[in-house]
Amino acid sequence: MIKSQKVVIGFDGSEYSKKAVEYTINNFDKKSAIYLVYVEEMLAPLYLSNPSLFIDDSVIKKIREKTKKELQHQVEIIKKKGFKAQYEYIEGYPPNQIINEAKRKNADIIVVGSRGMGKWKGSVLGSVSQALTVISKIPLLIIK
Repeated sequence: MIKSQKVVIGFDGSEYSKKAVEYTINNFDKKSAIYLVYVEEMLAPLYLSNPSLFIDDSVIKKIREKTKKELQHQVEIIKKKGFKAQYEYIEGYPPNQIINEAKRKNADIIVVGSRGMGKWKGSVLGSVSQALTVISKIPLLIIK
């Protein structure tokens, strides 16, 4: 059992981020505080660079509502296991925002899932977990 800590989990709704939640609730002390951090990458630059990528605001609103419901569902799962939990929905570049939120929460550790794509695909596609290993000064746990 890992001692009581403030834990920030980078959460994107994927099975990999759900594994990070599962690992945390199964291995951390129940006195730990868990913060799910979902980061929506800013879409405006995409719209401006390619108008055909424009997405109606109502579609974006529905996506955000669905995401927040999933975050709330995960928080409820965590709370049922006896932890304090909440989520943050933030806009920006995921690695930077996860670190910024971890600093705001005075987190002891950041936990993220890894897609396990390897060095080549991860560097081409831009892996959040890979970026965090480079820029985070806060201890990082990557769950595969």
